[in-house]
Amino acid sequence: MRGAPVPDLPSRSAPHLVYGLAVLDRYGRLAERAVLHALGWTPAQPLDLTVVLGSVLVVPATEARSRIGADLYLRLPVGVRRACRLAAGDRVLLVADPIAGRLLLHPPVALDVVLTAHHAAMIEGVTP
Repeated sequence: MRGAPVPDLPSRSAPHLVYGLAVLDRYGRLAERAVLHALGWTPAQPLDLTVVLGSVLVVPATEARSRIGADLYLRLPVGVRRACRLAAGDRVLLVADPIAGRLLLHPPVALDVVLTAHHAAMIEGVTP
């Protein structure tokens, strides 16, 4: 019995990116230490959080209300959680870009938008 053919995948266009998944806790905290370590961010690091297209762009700031906690948790303010339709227990995709010094957070709603067309093409490609 022969399995389905495996497509050739392109090489990674951005091999420096570091990915992680974190569960949002009831206090709005995300813990994904590998991603924060890749960025070199430490406790008390001030951060700017901006909602863009349903996701969150996080960059270091000289002065900001948001900071990395002593326990290396990243806390999302209520306004950011509401704008991204995030609730406790939701899984968030974190993408660290150490070269650019930024973190991208993608909640399930944003992932649905990005992946819906891809999933449809996948299913269409294998459905007889």
